[in-house]
Amino acid sequence: MSSPPSHAQAKSRHPLISVIAIALGSFSVVVAEFVPVGALPQISAGLGVSEGTAGLLVTLPAITGAIAAPAATVLMRRLDRRLAIIGLTALIAVSLGLSAVAPDFTTMLLSRLLLGISIGGVWATSVSAAARLVPARIVHTASSIVFGAIAVGSVVSVPSSSLIATHFSWQATFLGAAAVAVIAALVQIVAIPKIPAADRVTMATFRPLLRSLPANIILLVVFLSVFSQFSAYTFIVPYLKDVTSLSAGVASGLLLGYGVLTIVGNFGGGALLGRSVRGTVAVTLVLSVVGFLALSVGGTVTAVVCMGLALWGLSWGNLPVAEQHWLYTFGHGKFSAEAVNATFTSVVQAAVASGSLLSGVAVNSAGIRSSAILATVASGIGCLLALVFMAAAARRTAERELEVAVVPEEMRIAAVD
Repeated sequence: MSSPPSHAQAKSRHPLISVIAIALGSFSVVVAEFVPVGALPQISAGLGVSEGTAGLLVTLPAITGAIAAPAATVLMRRLDRRLAIIGLTALIAVSLGLSAVAPDFTTMLLSRLLLGISIGGVWATSVSAAARLVPARIVHTASSIVFGAIAVGSVVSVPSSSLIATHFSWQATFLGAAAVAVIAALVQIVAIPKIPAADRVTMATFRPLLRSLPANIILLVVFLSVFSQFSAYTFIVPYLKDVTSLSAGVASGLLLGYGVLTIVGNFGGGALLGRSVRGTVAVTLVLSVVGFLALSVGGTVTAVVCMGLALWGLSWGNLPVAEQHWLYTFGHGKFSAEAVNATFTSVVQAAVASGSLLSGVAVNSAGIRSSAILATVASGIGCLLALVFMAAAARRTAERELEVAVVPEEMRIAAVD
């Protein structure tokens, strides 16, 4: 699993319990961000907007999160990370409570705007804070717990909100998610010790990362990967119901299976990263393309759609972790850990916003199936870019190694002469 290149440990009597408390906050923010996806048809009907327009409930907090991630990192540079994490988790609960009682779509959007602040802050601080609570030798374990909570959050959010909205109401889905955030904040108050800020991050801290061409290429691949994910994911419930003609129960079951496979992909991919970072990223990207292609081409054929969902789930479970680890290792410690976290978060949230927004436009103009087609095109471009970049990087590495091997040989010949 990915971990910051630097490690300044904070004191905790029970470090893994503290890490789990941080992971609960990450779990709650993922549930909060994607709970509208499962209840999209009910929200659309209840608030009197199209399903494409209702997709803005995913787009808007992602836009805010993209801005909030670097801004929060700079503004909170002197703030105890314990207070930051607890405050941001409490803000999640407030936002969800406002969403549950929203009388119209405009009010709902405002509550989701508030959520975006928490999304940016939590994603930018959680992994690095958790890593500092444990000894350096088990940083990967802390990272695994946080990313595992994110994976589990993505598992339960959509199918559970779909079932709750179908049998109760869409408001109940937001109240349930708010209760999760409240519990997480209470656990954090008890379990997380003081975590002083490790880096005095300023805007100048981001310059080495943003001026690096290889880093920007990797971030572009990240953007395209996440863009494709949320082009399809935002409208996956209406896709399964309207295109594949599945019942709400069957669709929820398939989404639960998809979610379980994301967990398998998360932990299985984490083990593979230790063997080859670039190889793991390449295989994961290819699986993603094949999964989206099966989904978009299969459409009405349930077996093909199931295969697409399976490959998609396995790839997505590992992809964010693998790509973040790729960025860390490519930098070789040249970049600030918090700057990497914040920039990665900002790119991810910008991609979530762009994917859900453009997919919503496509759905409104060309139908639900266009969301999967858009995802296939974007993932294909990202995969091709990554493979070309990896091949070029491998060639440069081989040339440098050849130069190192040749120069001593020439020196020995000169010495003999």
